Amino acid sequence: MSLALAIPFGVASAVAYGASTAVQHQAAHGGTGEADARGLLLLLRDPRWLLSIGGDAVGFVLQVIALSNGPVVLVQPLLVLTLPVSLFVGALVGGTRPGRGDYVACLAILGGLSVFFTLLGTPGSGRVPAPGELCGTLAAAVLLGALLCAVARHGGTALRAGVYGGVAGVWFGTLGVTISAVTTQYRHEGVIGVLTDANGFVPLIGLVVLGSLGIALTQVSFQVGSLAAAFPANKAADPVAAVVLGALLLHEHVPAGPAHLVAYALCLAAIVGGAVRLAAPPGGSGRIAADEGRTHDPSRSGQKAG
Repeated sequence: MSLALAIPFGVASAVAYGASTAVQHQAAHGGTGEADARGLLLLLRDPRWLLSIGGDAVGFVLQVIALSNGPVVLVQPLLVLTLPVSLFVGALVGGTRPGRGDYVACLAILGGLSVFFTLLGTPGSGRVPAPGELCGTLAAAVLLGALLCAVARHGGTALRAGVYGGVAGVWFGTLGVTISAVTTQYRHEGVIGVLTDANGFVPLIGLVVLGSLGIALTQVSFQVGSLAAAFPANKAADPVAAVVLGALLLHEHVPAGPAHLVAYALCLAAIVGGAVRLAAPPGGSGRIAADEGRTHDPSRSGQKAG
């Protein structure tokens, strides 16, 4: 374990994910407020979307390196930096330049993360969770997520996008646990140990299943609603799920006294508030949404999802 590697690679992963996010939303969002399976398949022919998925692949590799060198409860929360990165990358490629409120929102996110890491201290190394525990956790995450999506299915576009984004975030947070379990098993037993031992192949299967479901549901959330509805929910749910499961399943040390829990809640509030402000500034359509509008090509609307 090396935090000197885990932290920079975690930040680099957030940069890669952030550079891909706005492009994915632009490609997937059809403006109808409806999920469309055919539209999702059409994304496979959209060069912009394929390029953004390539960026996600780079982010995933960097995330694996980070999680193989640091605890889930420290690495996974770094991915909330994805939204500020999306803002500045958008500005670099000709989008709206950040304003004072955007910088304040970025500071809120950075401040929330900094205080959280200070409270967290040194989590220590985790363990490979028992296969039965992990199977139960994965099954519960998938079933409860599917139930929440079904309940929200008849709600408004913002509600559905938020719920879909939040469920995908929980799945991505759980994904961080499976990545950590696979990399830990690999360090101890090598490739053979991952492929032949339940401690390795159970989290590996969970990684593939949850990763596929998370990507698909994220695209659906982008189809249905604005980035302002989907993305803050995703980025808030991801670290919460990762920290809770990292503590319970991997036994990484997370101080959990009453004062710590209140402080964690305040950190989360600062992060979510900053994320919402960046995605949807008051009185505007949202920095990232506005950038999408400037690059939107109406002639391609028939090729988009929705």
